[in-house]
Amino acid sequence: MGRTLLVALAAALALPGSLASQVGSAPPGEKRVSAAGAVQLRGGSLGQEARVHAGGWAGLVFADRLAIGGAGYALLRDVELVGTEAGIGFDLGMGYGGLYFAYWKPISQRFMGQVGLLAGAGHAQVRDRLEGREVGSDNFFVLEPDLSVFFEVHPRIRFGTSFGYRSAHGVDNLPTVSAEDLRSATATLSLRIGGS
Repeated sequence: MGRTLLVALAAALALPGSLASQVGSAPPGEKRVSAAGAVQLRGGSLGQEARVHAGGWAGLVFADRLAIGGAGYALLRDVELVGTEAGIGFDLGMGYGGLYFAYWKPISQRFMGQVGLLAGAGHAQVRDRLEGREVGSDNFFVLEPDLSVFFEVHPRIRFGTSFGYRSAHGVDNLPTVSAEDLRSATATLSLRIGGS
């Protein structure tokens, strides 16, 4: 999982530059299309335990304000679940992603406000901690709105913080885990590259 995560993060960083070079500059009088992306660490609760997801998003930016692209997040450390009477423990793992929409607007000279929405799907699995055997897995629908504030450190680089809520629906086949265990308020640290 670690190698896959590193590749995804590298792609998120490289995508804005490569897309922008392909799109090019718009002629005078036409709306500009550019690219942007962000690398993120997102904290929240999972199965009543505090956990962090790593990931980010990348996409095209229209009229310097509206971004449409894709986002994905992987759990950095599984959650230990309560075991059976025999003392066998279980681990819960989860990742999710989907389409991402964001709209931002300047608040002041160096600060920018942003609203975003991720709409997609997630996958979670429960494994026997002793043998590593999967005892259940499920796919589910995810909807995650967020509200962010970014600080400009360079015309195309911004640091930001976000607050949101991850909503999960359709969890049926995870032992001892319900959709409520996957829902959480979230806080995110972001490094955004590209966009205006």
